[in-house]
Amino acid sequence: MRHKCLAVLHGGRKLAGLQRGAWTRWGVVICAVAGGAGCSREQVGGNGAGTSASASAEAGASAGASAGASAGARARASARASEGVNARGSAGGTARGQGAGDEVKPVYPVTGEAPDPLAVRLCEALHAVPAARKAACRGGKPGFHAGAACARTLSAAMRAGAVTVGAEEVGRCEGAMTASLEGCGWVSALTPVPPGACEGIVRGTRGEGAMCRSSLECGVGITCAGVGPTAEGRCAKPRVSGACGRAVDTLAVLTRQTRAEKDHPECAGRCAQYVCAAENVAK
Repeated sequence: MRHKCLAVLHGGRKLAGLQRGAWTRWGVVICAVAGGAGCSREQVGGNGAGTSASASAEAGASAGASAGASAGARARASARASEGVNARGSAGGTARGQGAGDEVKPVYPVTGEAPDPLAVRLCEALHAVPAARKAACRGGKPGFHAGAACARTLSAAMRAGAVTVGAEEVGRCEGAMTASLEGCGWVSALTPVPPGACEGIVRGTRGEGAMCRSSLECGVGITCAGVGPTAEGRCAKPRVSGACGRAVDTLAVLTRQTRAEKDHPECAGRCAQYVCAAENVAK
């Protein structure tokens, strides 16, 4: 089966040829398998980092883009690899699917179950609608988008009772997204930033100490420590010290919740150069 590696554009920087073991906030090389099977650690170099990658043409224009636009590029890349994500999260999580054959599977496994209708509505508003409107403005057909992967992942979290999504909030998001895409002046190589009505729409139900697959599954003010694309974590209070900003939160990326880092901070102070540090004290 043919494998291909994708360089995820994260935070407006294009990364390629990451060194083995490099797992940064700004990007992660994901090895996706055509057809949806998992990748082995050997195929991507022991610690989950690839040796070479190429970004999609559309995402490649994201240098200097806003956080919301780069989140759209990350969502597309995550979706392409959602059937077999092969990158490891921050230390402390328990990797899933690393049994027979040394296979690494995504933290939200592919089950084949039908997605929740409410999840489908939200994810279509976040991904399918912008793609369709852009195609109409350009006189072409919609390109790849992360709508299906978003709906599958969000549905899994909803079925587990880990998150809730309100129908009225989804309706407001749909309306705001449609309104924000009027005309064609917004069209560019980047995915448009979601309107504010689409933020904070996925609410976690897990308390401190509970297992989690995304910080969105935890209550406001606590984070999913140790989570990654292939690793579960535990809901925990923000850390005073230690590593930070090194993991990718699959659910937050796919649902384009760019405010997640503020609502679920890793650090009690701030994350500076991937290490939790105290806030600056006024002199």
